[in-house]
Amino acid sequence: MNRPQSWENCDKDIKMFIMSLTKKIEEILDTNLIGIYLHGSLSMGSYYRPKSDIDIIVVVGHKLDNEMAQKVGILIATEAKNRPTMGDIELSIITKEVAKQVPDPTPYELHYSTQWAEKILNHEVDYSLEMTDSDLPSHLTYVLQRGICLYGQPIQGVFGQYPWKSFMNSVMDDLEWILEDDNILESPYYSILNICRVFQLVSENNQTVHSKNEGGEWGLVHLPQKFHPLIQQALDVYRSSEIVSEEQRKTGGREWNPSALHAFRDYAREKLLAY
Repeated sequence: MNRPQSWENCDKDIKMFIMSLTKKIEEILDTNLIGIYLHGSLSMGSYYRPKSDIDIIVVVGHKLDNEMAQKVGILIATEAKNRPTMGDIELSIITKEVAKQVPDPTPYELHYSTQWAEKILNHEVDYSLEMTDSDLPSHLTYVLQRGICLYGQPIQGVFGQYPWKSFMNSVMDDLEWILEDDNILESPYYSILNICRVFQLVSENNQTVHSKNEGGEWGLVHLPQKFHPLIQQALDVYRSSEIVSEEQRKTGGREWNPSALHAFRDYAREKLLAY
């Protein structure tokens, strides 16, 4: 099995890549930079090299003008091409006001992910438009509770507390997509582990966030035994050291039982959508 990694014990090439990226962002943003923060699986000790992305939030003192936003975007997209992992960077830049107040909808200055890479490099992004991201409040909650400061001001002084009810609304919106139609067949292990994580959030009700890995482990203990083989398969795929192509990332390159997936989806629909 591929070992779970944290920021403290991650592979040297991953750490060097992130430190280099952090330094280059620091140099380009200069005095406008408040801090750079790691969140997601690498900050929670459940980063699996063949599957996981590198999640980063950058906070700036004031809004980026169009020229600077484009310059930073190209830097990040160019650096991402040289990453040592299959998983990409998922990065958003927000202002300190947004980090502290977490308005809804939540605006950002710049976003980078695989889907944005070519648009950024081909100068197809209009940075003059105000853009918002419904996932940002969830990301910022993870930063506040379990994030790591890579550079700049401490987390507790930068990030405000997002209302838990609003956080759960965001979580349930994502869950609704997972449970719609046959979406669970499209990304099986992601869907299964996220369903388990939502069950854990609802059941524990202690306003604490969890990783997909932790959600799956919780599911093996607390959810009906008939679903355990499916949950275990999802964990095995998530933790596997097998390198898969970009096209296979959603399935982990494995075969899945549609009937078992539908049964788990229907169980989650019945138990969770009434929350």
